[in-house]
Amino acid sequence: MQTLNQDIKDRTFKPVYLLFGEEAFLKKSYKSRLREALTDGDTMNYNYFEGKGMNVNEIIGLADTMPFFAERRLIVFENTGFFKSAAGADLAEYLKELPETTYFLFVEDEVDKRSKMYKAVKAKGRAVELPFQDENTLKRWVAGQVGKESKKITESDVMYFLNKVGTDMENITKELEKVFCYALERDVVTKEDIDAVC
Repeated sequence: MQTLNQDIKDRTFKPVYLLFGEEAFLKKSYKSRLREALTDGDTMNYNYFEGKGMNVNEIIGLADTMPFFAERRLIVFENTGFFKSAAGADLAEYLKELPETTYFLFVEDEVDKRSKMYKAVKAKGRAVELPFQDENTLKRWVAGQVGKESKKITESDVMYFLNKVGTDMENITKELEKVFCYALERDVVTKEDIDAVC
């Protein structure tokens, strides 16, 4: 994740990114951040494909098209199955000659690290696994989110919160929003606030 954050901060992008793993919140977050950084809000040179059964020749034709009044074209693929089957073999070969102006972003739930596509992405860009986060990481992240709201919370209350809502970051975000709204006027989030809305 540090390499992704550094690429976005420095605006030094790899031609191909693969985000995969169980943590849907992180995949969605990094997909959005990379899209914004690579396109600067441009929708004309942005394409999105989802699901299996895509026409690889159509994708290659689109990727070979020069961006219109921009320096980059971004093509995002989600849950294609290219990394689990031989369907991505032609695209894996194409990645070796990807035009300098075209960037690919793959977001997948499942990836076979032995596949041609995975190896092609590793050679040309970044493959980043985003697994479920461990307890310490989640504690720091929750405390950081509370701090962004200019509020405080004790470590024991963070643990109480996590035990109550679970470790899914998407759910944690929703539950934190409820807690923040409930404790709107107060500077400290307490166990009672958590019990009241979670």
